[in-house]
Amino acid sequence: MNSESQFGLVLVGFDTALHGLITGLLKPLNTHHLSDAKEVEEFLESYRLTPGTTVMVSTALKGMSQMEAGQAFNSYFQGLRLIFVTTEREQFETAALKKNGFSESYLLPADEWVLRESLEEIKQNRNVGGSRKFRAVKMLDLQAEQDLPFEVRVFMPLNNKFALLSAGGKLTAKKCEMLQKRNINSVFVDQTQLGKFYEYTAERLVALNLPGTDGLSETERSSRLQASVRTLFHAILTNDKGASGNYDEGRDLFEQSKKVVENFVRQKTGLDLNAKLREVMGEGKDAYSHAQSVSTIAALLSMATGIGKPEDLAIAGLFHDLGVGGSAQDIGVFNVGQLSPEEFAKFSQHPRESLNLLKEKKITVTPEIAAIIECHHERADGKGFPKQMPGHKIPAAAHLLAFADAFEELSRPNANRAALTLIEIQERVAKGLGTPPEILLPIYKFLGNAEVAA
Repeated sequence: MNSESQFGLVLVGFDTALHGLITGLLKPLNTHHLSDAKEVEEFLESYRLTPGTTVMVSTALKGMSQMEAGQAFNSYFQGLRLIFVTTEREQFETAALKKNGFSESYLLPADEWVLRESLEEIKQNRNVGGSRKFRAVKMLDLQAEQDLPFEVRVFMPLNNKFALLSAGGKLTAKKCEMLQKRNINSVFVDQTQLGKFYEYTAERLVALNLPGTDGLSETERSSRLQASVRTLFHAILTNDKGASGNYDEGRDLFEQSKKVVENFVRQKTGLDLNAKLREVMGEGKDAYSHAQSVSTIAALLSMATGIGKPEDLAIAGLFHDLGVGGSAQDIGVFNVGQLSPEEFAKFSQHPRESLNLLKEKKITVTPEIAAIIECHHERADGKGFPKQMPGHKIPAAAHLLAFADAFEELSRPNANRAALTLIEIQERVAKGLGTPPEILLPIYKFLGNAEVAA
């Protein structure tokens, strides 16, 4: 019987597109692909896999289901890291997957960023070309002029590098001020130094003795919120409890959604809403953090401008892109024009599909929330989608959500341009969306664009 040492990872039942994506991300790690039941049976009889070996399974396996494949590998080998990956919502049954031995599962494209991080970890663990891994941490967790037992870096999007800010010393007040002016809310710590970072934040929280922190750093709280959004989306997108859902499940999911958005925009009374907005800028790296950030920004804009109800904007912001589905998750307001006519026809229906998904799970939202979700890509000039609705019929709150959506997109680091200032983001959003003046002026006033608001 052969050892697994001649390849780094086993891929089972991947179609051409997914196989290309996975192997491209895993380079230079060697992979071994099994495409049908006979190849799986021969492999199980011929190879010895040691505990910790990664086996990834998808849905294109001929003559055997993914559940059967999981059972087979688990019965032959102990301690495998068994991962399921699919683009098919109907096949994504997390409860059944866990029962059959899968420790991780990813639904693409929504989970692509999370999967990329997992694959990078696999490469690093095998010491075959994994790049040095940095983890984003919140600037709110760091204190200027205080000794830091870890290196701090900042991401430079134009050259795609992590520049050193502090090599295990103090982060100066001048550097902190520079980051604040550039609306940089997260810096980066080497993965191997995360333990030191969490020790530092724990000691700092004890020393500060702040009320309402729950003993969690902002970095930990953000990570837990993102995990909550992912769990919530999976519950809505998958068929674990039947395709049509039931009313009790729908009610429970909606209550869970409200708790999630309450955590996004928590303890706002007496706080500086503008400062809170700056905290979440640039955080939307994937489908889940994008939903979280847009929900927060939309609610904050509502609070500051009086347009719509903050609770409605928060829920609509959370679910606004739920129906993107098979469309690429990195398609946004400013690159829709890159889609082919067929891709655009599909993408343009995602507001309606978002509502359809909520209905499938019996998640009842108010008519106001439904209208905000359905109309967040409509434009005042009637050139939006999906209905090309005339401007006077578009709810003001939908314009506000559209602004929040585009605002979040432009606040993210982008390798093709330098970071934008707050005013530059506002002006590009306004120009790109054609937002009506009655919506823009209170937003500009809140965000401090004095020249336009005057």
